[in-house]
Amino acid sequence: MVVALQVLNGLTIGAIYILLASGLTIVFGLQGIVNVAHGVFYMLGAYLAIDLYPRIGFVPTLVVVFLVTGGLGYLLEVLGIRPLIRWKRHGVQVLVLTLGVAIIGVEITKLVWGPVPQLSEVPPALAGAIEVGPLVYPAYWLFVMAFTALFMGLLAVLFNRTTLGIVVQSIALNSDISQAMGTNAPRINSIVFALGTGVAGVAGVLAGPILSVYPAMAFDLLMILFVVVILGGLGSLTGAVISGILIGLVQAFGVAYLTGTVGNIFAFAVMILVLVFRPLGLLGTTGIVK
Repeated sequence: MVVALQVLNGLTIGAIYILLASGLTIVFGLQGIVNVAHGVFYMLGAYLAIDLYPRIGFVPTLVVVFLVTGGLGYLLEVLGIRPLIRWKRHGVQVLVLTLGVAIIGVEITKLVWGPVPQLSEVPPALAGAIEVGPLVYPAYWLFVMAFTALFMGLLAVLFNRTTLGIVVQSIALNSDISQAMGTNAPRINSIVFALGTGVAGVAGVLAGPILSVYPAMAFDLLMILFVVVILGGLGSLTGAVISGILIGLVQAFGVAYLTGTVGNIFAFAVMILVLVFRPLGLLGTTGIVK
């Protein structure tokens, strides 16, 4: 019974990791850049939910947060990242740019919402618990798992069954040839980048009632998030799903039977062990995979 409870806990935390990692890995798979500011959009989504949910409701909050964080991500890509790529700057400069944006974002958040941790409200419709076999588990946590499964299914359809998805994969495989065939790669890059940051904002909305909302959350999950992305394989959505579940389970059992710190150590140990035998990660690829 304890084991089953920890499995559910691991799947819930893993669901948050999957949403965050999916946005990060599709951007890397398409543009080959590491967006250190990804956590800021996650943090911003959590704080916006605290202000918006009591006023407009849960579902409209998800939509508004997705549009706001996606729009801000679009501006970051167009005004900051795209010029550096066009000028063929080294990838380190993009990393430093996004790191600077992350630091500025955290400091502005402290000024607007303060440094004291907060907690989002659970929607009344999702309050309470549901019986899962012999267990009684929070309904909201089960909703997070179901939402993530549905959302990742929609992303899979988008990237593998639509014209946009075909164009994205062609750019990921060879941007120069794709542009020579008439593809507007810069615009597609901006759209996909905005999609990634929008998903991060949605993850923040969902994580708010489960985890504390505080400015440093923009960085606290960043290291474990990179573990998820690298373990699954840079550029692989399927890999992000598998590694998100795996790391969530490792951390849940580590916290339950040992300590939170040991849980994180185990997560890094799993990544190192996998990379020894598969240097590109579980499903590493140069582009977005099915």
